Order: sequence, then C-alpha cells, then structure tokens
Amino acid sequence: MQHLSERYEHDKNIWNACAQTYEEQIVCGHPDVTDYEGFEHTFLDRLVTSLCRDHGRTIHLYDFGCGSGRLHLDLGQRMIAEARRPSHNGYRGSIAHIGGIDFSGEMIELAKQKVKKAGLDALMPGRLSFDIGSAFDVRAYEGEHLPLAVSVCNSIGVMQGPAGARRLFESMRRYVEQRKGIAVISAYKKEAVATHALGNYESTLDVCGQPRWLEPSTHASPEYVLRPHYYKRAFDSDAGITVDVFDRSGNCVERGVSLQRNQQATEKTIKSGVIATHADYHSQWYPLSRFRLWMRELWPEGTRWHIDAANIDRMRGAPAQLAILDYSGLFETLAARWHLKPLN
Repeated sequence: MQHLSERYEHDKNIWNACAQTYEEQIVCGHPDVTDYEGFEHTFLDRLVTSLCRDHGRTIHLYDFGCGSGRLHLDLGQRMIAEARRPSHNGYRGSIAHIGGIDFSGEMIELAKQKVKKAGLDALMPGRLSFDIGSAFDVRAYEGEHLPLAVSVCNSIGVMQGPAGARRLFESMRRYVEQRKGIAVISAYKKEAVATHALGNYESTLDVCGQPRWLEPSTHASPEYVLRPHYYKRAFDSDAGITVDVFDRSGNCVERGVSLQRNQQATEKTIKSGVIATHADYHSQWYPLSRFRLWMRELWPEGTRWHIDAANIDRMRGAPAQLAILDYSGLFETLAARWHLKPLN
C-alpha cells in the first residue's frame, strides 16, 4: 500500500498537470458541477449572512483545498459590497479576511491570476491570501475573529484516500477549536455515484483521463487526449460516450470513437465509491455512514451537524453531504430557519 506522503506527492503532480484543463472543463464547464458549486455558494452565503447579521460576528474564512480560488472570488465580491453597505441596515459583522491552502502550486497560481484579473487584490489589499502546502498541517487560528474553515466541492475526496480524509477532519477541528469557530466539509456522497459520478467523469475524461470502467482502452495513455462530444447529465442511463481522439500536439487522430461501460468495472465503482482513471487519477465519494463515523470519532459530541444536502436543495444538493463542526453554537440559528436536523 502506498504511504500517505508518497500518495500526497503523486496527487500533487497529477493536479499540477491538469490544473488549467480542470479550470476550463470542470470549474467553468460541466453543468452538474456548476450546479453543485452554486448550492455551496448559496449555503455559505446564507451562513455568513446569519453570522454577520444575526450574531454580529466578524469572520476569518479559510479554505482547505482552495484550488483555483473560487471562494475567494465569490466571497471577495461580497466583501466589496459589504464595505459599501450603509451601517444602519442591520449588519453588525463582516468578512475580515479570506485565506486558502492547496498543495498544487499551479492551482494557486491560477487563483492569484483570477483575483488580480477581477481587481480584488487592488480593492482589498491584504485581505485575500493563498498558501501552498498541505491542508493536514494548518495550524490553529489564533486571531481575533470567528474562524470559519471550509472544504468544498469534494476536495476531501482527492486528499489521499480515507487516511487523508481523517487527517482533514482533524486539521479542520484543530483550526477552529481554540477560537470556538465553525468548520464545514462539503463532499459528494457514495450514494450518488451511479446517478452523478459516472456521467461526470465520462464527460470530462480529457481532464483526469479515461475512467477505468470504459472500454476499449486503446487510447487511454498519456499520448492522447480524449474529448467527449457532449456533457452527460445526472441520471443519464446511456452506458456509452462518443469522443474524438487527439495527440498531445492537438492533431486529431480519430473522430467519433465510441466508449462503453464494462458492467463489472462499473458495478465495482458504484459499490466502492472509488473513481479511478487510466491517468492514475483517484477520487473518492464517501458514504453517509463513513462521514457519520468520522464525525463521531474525531469531533466532540454536541458540536456535530451531519446533513444530506438534498434536504436543503433537492436539485443542486442531490449528490452531496455536509459535515459541520460548530463550537460557536451559532449555526443553530440558520438550521432552525431552514428546519434542518442532523442525520447523526
């Protein structure tokens, strides 16, 4: 079995290599992924609103696995709007700072470019920051504001398997514990592999490689790029996808190649929740029960909220789950407003 540190280095190289394509084809592309990201944005925006308006708290937000800086852009725009908001409208708090960490230097570089292009660095000097490193090693927050630690868009699923996932639960607890903050992990759930994951990865195999459940594997090597003709949406029952094959110089090798699911490999993927491709990319969709177990083992009783995201947003949240650690006791206000109850 590959040691955690070895897999960390391997995965870092994978993400450095696919950063630009991932940004173009998934972050700014696949509609099911952007729907999920839209759900996360709505959830976090309402959580921040509740903390600032209802409780008057000023927030230090830190993104574990920040990738290309989506939250910095989304919430950075909010910070600008807050600065222009009249003081008499009921908001007593704000976002003081947004930080983030990612092990991919290429992803961090993309994030910095996007922040600069949006003009956020000039409008809010010193209030947005990025670190290159391991999300497992982030030290406890010791500042004066309420820490809000987040890990979104299934970042936990690409953090070196179950051993890495446990480390993330521990690291996020450590970050918020001292200052009685809140941690939120948003992740895909294994229960949605058949309905969502298969189509997602078949639609974006030019990013992470040809999934191992698709045949034939004639062009499933680093020499080729396979570009699908269309995006497959959730609940698509089609067992195949049509792709065009290109070499690494961009020359077309073959058009209209049909790839079909191998039944045994597909069933194994659905049962395990492990996404594997011929490019040696791995992602994991954890079952609700696994998250519940980690929360009970690694987070103290009385602070835990485990939520099936479909109970918040039946359409956009369908493939996801939320693990929330709340030392502050403030999440309960939003939960009551949404009539939320934890699964555990």
